[in-house]
Amino acid sequence: MNDLEQIERFFQGQMSAAEQASFEKQIQQNPDLASAAAFYWQAHQAARLEVLTEKRKQWEKPTPIKPLRKPGISIAAGIAVVALLALLWLVWYRSQPSLTEGVMAYTNANFRQLSQTMGNDTDALQQGVALYNQGKIKQAEQVFEARLTHAPKDTEALKFAGIAAMRLKKYDEAIRYFQQLSQTDIYENPGPFYEALARVQRNRSDDQATAQELLKRVVQENLPGKTQAAEWMK
Repeated sequence: MNDLEQIERFFQGQMSAAEQASFEKQIQQNPDLASAAAFYWQAHQAARLEVLTEKRKQWEKPTPIKPLRKPGISIAAGIAVVALLALLWLVWYRSQPSLTEGVMAYTNANFRQLSQTMGNDTDALQQGVALYNQGKIKQAEQVFEARLTHAPKDTEALKFAGIAAMRLKKYDEAIRYFQQLSQTDIYENPGPFYEALARVQRNRSDDQATAQELLKRVVQENLPGKTQAAEWMK
C-alpha cells in the first residue's frame, strides 16, 4: 500500500485504532509523509470550500425556504481535523533545525580545513595551517599558541587558535581566544560570531542567551557571519 492510499484511509476514517496510531507515529518521524498528508488535507479542504461556495450561491437565490441540512462534518470529525493540524505543525516545528544543530552543521562544514590564504606570511602560522589541514589539529593548536606567546595580539593566530580549540571541544579556551580577537582593531572582525559558535556548543546555563546576543550584534553591526546569524535568528 502506497503513501497516498494510507493518507486517504486515514482521512476517511478507514483505519483501525492501531493503524491510526501507527500512521500518526510515521507522520512524526517522516517529514515527507507529513508534507504529503498536509498537501492532501489542504487539497481536500480547497475542494470542499469550492463546493460550499457553489452551495452558498444557490442558497442566496430567492427560493422557497427549506429545512437546513445538518453539517456534513461532525463535531468529532472537526476535532480530528484540528488535532491533525496540531500534529502536522508539531512535525514541521520538530523538523526545523535547532540553533545547536545549525551551529554544529556550520562548524563541521566550514572548519574542516583552513585556507592558506587566511594566513599571513608568518612561517609558524603557515606550518600550523598545514598541520590543521592534515587533521593534526592538536599539533596545529600548539603551533598557534607558540605564535601567541611571541605576538599575543596577532589576529590570525588568535583566530586559528580559537578554531583549533573549538574543534578539539576545548570551548573555554576557544571563547577566550575569540574574545581577545573581538577586542582587536580589524576591519571585519569574526570574533563575536565565532564566540557565539563556541558558546552554543559549550552549552552552559547562560551560553544560549549570550550566543543570541552575540548573533544579534553580528547582524546589527554587519560583522562576518551576518547572513548565517540572521538565518538562525528567524
